[in-house]
Amino acid sequence: MSNLDGLKIGFFGTPDFSLEFLKALYKKKAVISYVVSQPPSRSGRGKVKKDSAVSYWAKNNGIECFAPENISDKKFTEIIVKKEIDFIIVVAYGKIIDEFILNLPRFLAVNVHISLLPRWRGAAPIQRALLEGDKETGVCIMKIEKKLDSGPVISKKKIEIKGDDTAGTLFEKATIYGCDLLIESLRSIVDKDFQLSPQNHDKATYAKKIKKEETRINWENDAESINLKIRAFSPRPGAWTTVKGSTKRLKILKAKIIRNKDLFDESHSCGSVTNPLIVKCGKGFLKVVELQPEGRKILSANDFINGLTEDIFNFE
Repeated sequence: MSNLDGLKIGFFGTPDFSLEFLKALYKKKAVISYVVSQPPSRSGRGKVKKDSAVSYWAKNNGIECFAPENISDKKFTEIIVKKEIDFIIVVAYGKIIDEFILNLPRFLAVNVHISLLPRWRGAAPIQRALLEGDKETGVCIMKIEKKLDSGPVISKKKIEIKGDDTAGTLFEKATIYGCDLLIESLRSIVDKDFQLSPQNHDKATYAKKIKKEETRINWENDAESINLKIRAFSPRPGAWTTVKGSTKRLKILKAKIIRNKDLFDESHSCGSVTNPLIVKCGKGFLKVVELQPEGRKILSANDFINGLTEDIFNFE
């Protein structure tokens, strides 16, 4: 089976990341019987309701699309129960799916999860891996079971976390590897040439959802941990700080650790900044490379410095 010709898919997903997997299935000639996504959310200055990336693309490609507020909604379930499908594919849908829905496909309901299970089950595996300083992450294709991200693994691919990787670059790598891995896994399941590898539940860790208060930088922390935070939240939602005397947020999207101990003296507090945009931390120093002032475009450190009137100031 060179493509996925004729395989009928029910796809559950919401953000841009999910969309790349839906497109890959579509390109490989799978029949997308329907798509299920989160309801439209309000965004932008006008707080206008917008379809998710997956819903928008599906509608524009003539694919039947559902966005139930409640996944157990009777009208919704009555419709999809009547549809004959071979697989349910779940990629970052954002809600727990009822067990009776997972039992609908002829083969399996499978999930694409961005970690090396059982490490980092849950909502934010890439961000948690970076925050903890992990040296590797990966992609797992797993059979979905009732408990969150606990099902047996069908296939996986390791991804090295390099020193300059951010959440953004790791998602890009995971998308490239993950799309190929998903297609290969579906082929192996149809050909009955696969194994289910149970997870070691004793080694499971949970990647809880990122809270807004986590994204603020505390300059009293050490430079290593602050840099991990910057990488974990780049490009979105962005680790942020403020300049003393201002309430406007300044997102820091890229930085590097500086070892020079002669940049500041003891009179300078944590958060003190000097050109070329080097910040004193609780331990060590960070050089800001890329940042985004609130309401403005992303700037290099040099472009930001050119607009400054002071050589040294404080971040809070």
